[in-house]
Amino acid sequence: MVKQALPVALFIAVLVSALALAGVSISPAVTEILLPPGASYTGEITVQNTSDESVVVEAVVRGFTSPKGVPILLDPSIDNYKYSGREVLTITPNKQRIGPGESVVFNYTVTVPENLDPYGGRYAAAVFKVEPPSASEAQVVVTAQVASLFLLNPGGDAAPHFTFKDFRVWQDVGNPRLIHCDGLIINDGNVHADTEQMYGFMQITDRDGYIVGQMVWHPHTMLPDNSYRHEETWEAPDWLQSGTYYFYMTTIIYRPDGEDPQRYFAVFEEDLQF
Repeated sequence: MVKQALPVALFIAVLVSALALAGVSISPAVTEILLPPGASYTGEITVQNTSDESVVVEAVVRGFTSPKGVPILLDPSIDNYKYSGREVLTITPNKQRIGPGESVVFNYTVTVPENLDPYGGRYAAAVFKVEPPSASEAQVVVTAQVASLFLLNPGGDAAPHFTFKDFRVWQDVGNPRLIHCDGLIINDGNVHADTEQMYGFMQITDRDGYIVGQMVWHPHTMLPDNSYRHEETWEAPDWLQSGTYYFYMTTIIYRPDGEDPQRYFAVFEEDLQF
């Protein structure tokens, strides 16, 4: 199964910003592939020159990770991310010239090793370095780069698993009715979970068990062996009085093929003063 242009909000936002600076557009920007060990998949990436001058585009492969939801390309000399996919992706040709308004196609092949160690997802980027086709000695050549990201899932025993730590609830200093809640989220599984696989919410009750409000969690796509602090806010209604309230947090991470999802549940007691 191949999914392109995933709703990976932070991934897409970063890529679109980079594309605007580079003067090119790429499609797809993000591709997710379900590919078992020993299998290969081929496809195309289209690069369009949106500027008014010719450019030379060079393609290289990098592994990437994504702490805090922002992709970080890994230089091979320091790439020690155990789920890096730099060895499973190849791009041809390695360089092309693109005239103003023209498009070219780069071909890619993804091959998952038969013996995948450690077992789990692989994360690679086709990086396109963009520069003018020529420059005189007096010119300063500025090279920009953009990337098409690959999220590879080998299936089988690959699954995300979340651990939640250090959750806290507090009132905003400037606006006591603005309630903050944050905590550390860790994907200690062996494959990514995207935003369409997760759902979380927190219901707030009074001491009698009546619901007085709710906040919905919006976690971003998380790669394995990544963590970040996630924060949401809730505006307490004007009629809510000072007192003790209970924050019931529920998070569900869905798995493929109807497998039992991972569930996380916690309760936090908080005295609110308005």
